[in-house]
Amino acid sequence: MIRKANTNDIEFLLSLVKSCIKNMNAKRIEQWPDWYPNRQVFLTDIAQSTLYVSETNGKITGMVVLSPEIPAEYKTVLWRQNNGKVNSIHRLAVHPKLKTHGLAKKLLEFVESLAKARGYSIIRLDTYSNNPLARNFYIRNGYQYSGNIHLEFMPGLYHCFEKAI
Repeated sequence: MIRKANTNDIEFLLSLVKSCIKNMNAKRIEQWPDWYPNRQVFLTDIAQSTLYVSETNGKITGMVVLSPEIPAEYKTVLWRQNNGKVNSIHRLAVHPKLKTHGLAKKLLEFVESLAKARGYSIIRLDTYSNNPLARNFYIRNGYQYSGNIHLEFMPGLYHCFEKAI
């Protein structure tokens, strides 16, 4: 089941993030520092009604943000798709123990369908350049590489992808 997140989910989300960070760090993928995403980020996402969670047997197993807000860093990217209404995906994560269950794909398909139903025709996102699993996941799901950005609070490059929906 995928649903909008609420404030009762915060502790579960923080636990999910902690597990994901631990798993990524073990693979030398420094995509998220220990302090991000945090409680305030999730409270903002919930207040803006942009955060969705997957739930299995009453436990949160994954999350994704679908936002009409376009990050300022995206202005420097030479996007391929320039005619249409744009949505952004952020913070797609699945509990490491469930990585092979197709849950990330279900979350992605959910937000793509939701964006399309809301009249959007393009989805954009970024992912850490040193995260080959994420990069390959988006490519396998029809996203095209469009350029790189630097995020103020993060080391390294982030690859930007987009998809017409």
